[in-house]
Amino acid sequence: MILRKEYGFDAAHFIHNHPGKCRALHGHSYRLFVCLEGAVNPETGMVIDFDDLSKAVNERVLQRLDHRFLNDLIPLSTAENISVWIWEQLKPALPELSQIELFETADNCVIYRGR
Repeated sequence: MILRKEYGFDAAHFIHNHPGKCRALHGHSYRLFVCLEGAVNPETGMVIDFDDLSKAVNERVLQRLDHRFLNDLIPLSTAENISVWIWEQLKPALPELSQIELFETADNCVIYRGR
């Protein structure tokens, strides 16, 4: 069973080695999809309670990224590197984590499935 939940956060960054406009300080309204894959627990009828998932995502990711300057945590803050950082924060708390989807804009997305 695959479970997927959407989150959002707003953050600023710049990409110091970018040859175009992303070199300048700017911001995005990111959309984050967190996917877990696992068996349904016969006692609960769930892979994970959505509230427990949200608690982990809020504590480990959103509180640290929302309305922040990403370069303070992720110096080369490309969508790819942000996705890896999010994975590394969530995986210890969510062993069923199978995929991160991060939309930097409505039509630009990175999908990360771990290493």
